[in-house]
Amino acid sequence: MVDASNIRRISWTLLLVLILFMALGPSNLKYFWHGYLVAALLAVFWTLYLIYICENFTVYLTSLIIAFFSAFSFLTSFVAFLAAASLRGNESAASVVAGFAPIGITLLAYLFIAGGKPSFHPFEYDGMKVQPRYEKKQNSSASYSPILVAGATTLAASMTIKGLGLLNAAMVAMVGMQAFCIAALFHVRHIIRGLRLLRMQQRTMPTPYTFMQIDEIRQARSRWWISRFCYWVSSRRKSPSA
Repeated sequence: MVDASNIRRISWTLLLVLILFMALGPSNLKYFWHGYLVAALLAVFWTLYLIYICENFTVYLTSLIIAFFSAFSFLTSFVAFLAAASLRGNESAASVVAGFAPIGITLLAYLFIAGGKPSFHPFEYDGMKVQPRYEKKQNSSASYSPILVAGATTLAASMTIKGLGLLNAAMVAMVGMQAFCIAALFHVRHIIRGLRLLRMQQRTMPTPYTFMQIDEIRQARSRWWISRFCYWVSSRRKSPSA
């Protein structure tokens, strides 16, 4: 459930994971930190929008899914690039292709999963207000925190490096993280497919779907100084043309 108490916690957590995993990339490449800084700033600005301004349910939930899988896809791609670069060099075409391959595989898996139909509708409605609805068997299963997964991944990687060596460990880590991305996509397949249906329905609606707890969120945002500042800037931009 997306309410005023967790809209910030979830968004900031995923942002932290995304920035952390991007920072683990091939820092020896030229202009890596320049690109990292630009990407990190864009991610921060988008997170601020999601927390303090956004009222579009599909935009918010889609952004969280993209941030989560982008973090692990980037990390997998970095590992694949380093493994290929250790054999072919940083500037070889094979290293570049190997680096982009995990992102391409995850994207193809996402498109394949999104194209299917959910076996149950993953959302419940109250007019234009929407919130996720989970199966009972999903509620009884463990809820994996991104921070917990990130820590477990780091620990497993360090243990694998000590046991197998850097190159072999990179190959094992790459396969493991790629498998994790595909398995996680399959786990949230109903949410992904349901969001696609919501976006299609919104095209014929005057207003988009919003959060089930939107009234509570608006009240909380009225107390947050960043939200008040954003609304003030927005009103200042609209006033000259009024």
